[in-house]
Amino acid sequence: MTDNKNNFNFNDIDFYGIGESIKNSVNNTLKKFTESKEKTENLPQTRNKEVCEQKPPELSKAKGWQAASILSGIILIPPTIASVIDFFTFGDIEGFVIILFLIALTLSFPYISWKASKEYFRLTNNYVRFLRELGNNTVISIRDLASAVAQTEEKTVSDLTKMMKRGYFHQARIVEDDSLFILDIPTFRLYKDKKKEIPEARVKTESEDEVLAEDLSFERAKEILDQGKVVINEIKTSQAKINDTNFKTNVDKLLKNARDILNIVEKYPEKSYALNKFSDYYLPTTAKLVESYCDFEMMRTNNSKITNSMEQINESIITIGEAFDKIKVELLSDRAMDIKTDIDTINLLLNQEGYAEDDWSNQ
Repeated sequence: MTDNKNNFNFNDIDFYGIGESIKNSVNNTLKKFTESKEKTENLPQTRNKEVCEQKPPELSKAKGWQAASILSGIILIPPTIASVIDFFTFGDIEGFVIILFLIALTLSFPYISWKASKEYFRLTNNYVRFLRELGNNTVISIRDLASAVAQTEEKTVSDLTKMMKRGYFHQARIVEDDSLFILDIPTFRLYKDKKKEIPEARVKTESEDEVLAEDLSFERAKEILDQGKVVINEIKTSQAKINDTNFKTNVDKLLKNARDILNIVEKYPEKSYALNKFSDYYLPTTAKLVESYCDFEMMRTNNSKITNSMEQINESIITIGEAFDKIKVELLSDRAMDIKTDIDTINLLLNQEGYAEDDWSNQ
């Protein structure tokens, strides 16, 4: 009988590659965030192609109808004018019928196509404004969206319905008697769970939509926090069984960065949009690596395959810790920008009021 354990080759598992894979994944994700910030946008969930289109799908139709309106006017006007001149010159009855047809066509087709282009352009502009108003959120009140495009809530619901049918939004829902817009499926599931807690007979307050939207954002952040804390405890449990002080130190650095990330999300729940991979993949993978290291160390062997695997795991832990540090810095980078903006604004106001430092020196 073949012993499967003896045939198992630890070199088949690329522990170091796991760490590099996470590092590259983090770098690619952060690169996307940076690129979006350079465009003065930070709409991660709306940049998900599975949630909504990255560009208004019908922008080409708007431009097409606009071009058709202009071209049809250019093409139809000359023969219509020529026909009118011929009619008054020769007085042909059959020519009169043709004139009426050409006049009707010359007036109607450019007008209809121009109206169509304006409607498509209006939807396109509204779509961009809706995404901007959503920001980092996945749920928002219809009232806020209507305010963003300066139109009635009824018209806004009509626009959103058209966009959903035409493929602008792939996962969106309109709920709460057409008063709440939900962007994606995960948030809609949270909404349904939250809805179970709300008695049907309760009188709906004026600000309930905004409160519910805020609650859903907090619920989403809470899921990531709870899941992250559970995995961190698993890592600590495995770490406590390990004797190698150098490895434990590297795990400590990683855990510190992981806790800092969760603390940031706890304080700023709206940042949870950036941490799906962190809680679903990065942390669980780290837990498995630390657990594997613990298992290998308990073997108390100098077998080269085992020691090589342990070295790879250690390198991966260092790499992942550095990646977590990048995530932490990136999550707070916009806060640093906000502070700089506040400082610049204060300095500008001080200068305008004559309270700048140079002014004091002249007193």
